[in-house]
Amino acid sequence: MRNTLLQAGAAEHPATAIMQNLLDGGHVLDELFSYAVCLDWPGLRARGATLPAWAPKEWSAHLRDFMHTYHLKDLWERDRAPWDAAVEQAGRAIATGDPVAFLAQFFGESKAEWVFQPNLLYPTAETAAFFWANRLFCVCPPRIAWGTNPPWPYDDDPASTTSDALIAYSRALLRRYLADYPAEVAEAEQSELPVPTSFRERHSDWFDQFAVLFTGGITAIFLEETFGKPEADAFIVMAHRAHGFKVLPGVVDVLRNYLRGVSQGKYQGFIEYMPLFRNSLRIAQKIKDL
Repeated sequence: MRNTLLQAGAAEHPATAIMQNLLDGGHVLDELFSYAVCLDWPGLRARGATLPAWAPKEWSAHLRDFMHTYHLKDLWERDRAPWDAAVEQAGRAIATGDPVAFLAQFFGESKAEWVFQPNLLYPTAETAAFFWANRLFCVCPPRIAWGTNPPWPYDDDPASTTSDALIAYSRALLRRYLADYPAEVAEAEQSELPVPTSFRERHSDWFDQFAVLFTGGITAIFLEETFGKPEADAFIVMAHRAHGFKVLPGVVDVLRNYLRGVSQGKYQGFIEYMPLFRNSLRIAQKIKDL
């Protein structure tokens, strides 16, 4: 049954072609997964809300044809046990800490229901997050093991699973939060963030630059508060390797200053601290370089 998906025609099926065209056109995985949530199972028909404006009207019909042609329901029943196990593992992995209350210090109280969805298929190394209706979804793969070994169980390293989820959740929340403050964001975009040219070339959009710094910093803080300093330090080291520069400790210091201000009643939300973020980060970096 697994080999059925590799048969000639699957890659050229209209459902596959539409998804590839969407990816080539700049749509990110967060959007594509949000489309999937709009469909029921196993009918793959729109439910409860209007489909996204960018979604081709015929896509769901092609997806249904793909499902029947390649017997995906049979494949799902055959492979259901690993997915059920992943749900149990993930539940244990994310049981520590309270990310909802933690992130409320930055974005205010969330009224959405938070959903964590394990994902054992594509993409194997990227976590997606998105809003649909009154839910905030995180679609997260397990940590990849070495060589040809199967991925690590979600609860083998709860801090790693938690960090992946927190980065995804906070990025989705950040995008929605900043959308409510266009003037403040436009002003912030006028000043370059103190990051290396190589990082700016990799993340040309201001939001992407800021989101990488912001989500990395708050994740390091949450890991230290929830799992201890060694886990936070390990996360920072991995971030250094991934992005090629050592700015995250400075971001952590800047965000800790914000949290102290929140505890003292200085700020009601992160937007009030936005004008200070860039200069505070530059100063923090200089201090750490002394």
